[in-house]
Amino acid sequence: MSTIDKSTRLTNYIIDLFVIYILFFVFSIIENSYHTNYLALHTIMFSYYSILEITTSQTLGKMITKTKVVTKNGHKPHFFKIIIRSLARVIPFDALSYLFGSENGMHDSVSNTRLVKK
Repeated sequence: MSTIDKSTRLTNYIIDLFVIYILFFVFSIIENSYHTNYLALHTIMFSYYSILEITTSQTLGKMITKTKVVTKNGHKPHFFKIIIRSLARVIPFDALSYLFGSENGMHDSVSNTRLVKK
């Protein structure tokens, strides 16, 4: 299993971010609150990544690009690793970790996971 290049990760990120913002928009309509609520946005982001990666090892973006999350050994990550991975994604510096680092982001490093072709 080889690691995934930055362009595939960017594609995943854009697709997932699009879905997260749609969910946030729906939440805003239900709550009848159109002002920016970062706590709600981050909660939706954390929940989106956690639920999908715990159950399927994939998000919608990963499903489309045929990639999945695995441990460094190539196994399905357990619950705790995905929670750590999802928490790290909420940190704003996570996205910047790709600009100055390798194909693995901060959320991969702290959770000892990686992304591979399915």
